[in-house]
Amino acid sequence: MKYLKKGVLIFLILILGIIIINYNSGTPVEKLVERYTYPESRFFKHNGMKVHYRITGKGPALVLLHGVASSLHTWEGWHKELSNDFTVISIDVPGFGLTGPNPTNDYSVQMNMTMLDSLLNELAISTCFMAGNSYGGYLTWNYALHNKDGVKKIILLDAGGFNTSKKTDNPGFKLAMNPFTKKISHKITPYFIIKKSVENVYGDKSKVTDSIVQQYYDLILREGNREAFSEILLHLHSGKNNDELIKKVTQPTLIMWGSEDSIINANSAVSFNNAINNSELIIYSGIGHIPMEEIPVKSANDARKFLLVK
Repeated sequence: MKYLKKGVLIFLILILGIIIINYNSGTPVEKLVERYTYPESRFFKHNGMKVHYRITGKGPALVLLHGVASSLHTWEGWHKELSNDFTVISIDVPGFGLTGPNPTNDYSVQMNMTMLDSLLNELAISTCFMAGNSYGGYLTWNYALHNKDGVKKIILLDAGGFNTSKKTDNPGFKLAMNPFTKKISHKITPYFIIKKSVENVYGDKSKVTDSIVQQYYDLILREGNREAFSEILLHLHSGKNNDELIKKVTQPTLIMWGSEDSIINANSAVSFNNAINNSELIIYSGIGHIPMEEIPVKSANDARKFLLVK
């Protein structure tokens, strides 16, 4: 009994140590701006938010939307590869990156539609192409429905929309969505969990560098982002059936998917391809959930070919 009590005490001390080491109430955005803005970074105001975006290049507008717990940095390779042919605009979607949380706690599709309307109005853009990954793909096909005349073609990379089950196998998602653990996840975010999560979205884990993990870690700790993460996940995993909505997309659509995607199974790629009449599908062998980040040159070249075909 004596040794059992001692063991329990040591265990509790270890747990307390982990909590103390990993506790972070949120990093002020001012501490992140210098490190995570580009020379081409800009901000525009929308409903109390300062939305961060990056704009490079010249030509037809191409708007890029990232997934959950990510940022516009995931599109760095596409900016490099496509800026000779397009005006490339990537956005820190509300709830993530330097944009951070919506003060009204509104993460609805409609809020994001009006945010995108505001951005295009700010830049005096009447028509554009749009590409989105995961949650950004979900927003992309929704915006294609919202602005049918303004969006000419879309690209969906491992996009959300079909699998909206309330159940998820991702442990980080479970913690952020569970009413009993999500408040803990808003304050305690161990680095190793972020590293594991980043490795989980790559097919080739050897490509995951310390600097990539640090970037994801720093930006998820931006004040308010973890709370927004929970709200957005609950919205995405609402159980809502989007099948009939997706069938209404009429724009030419390129569907890109990693064969090793462990977040949204490649079966969803086939579902999108079957649902959208004017679509084509590319499956990247051995690639994970974020093709634009894992194989930026190949995926950008495929995007260019699709977008420039009349």
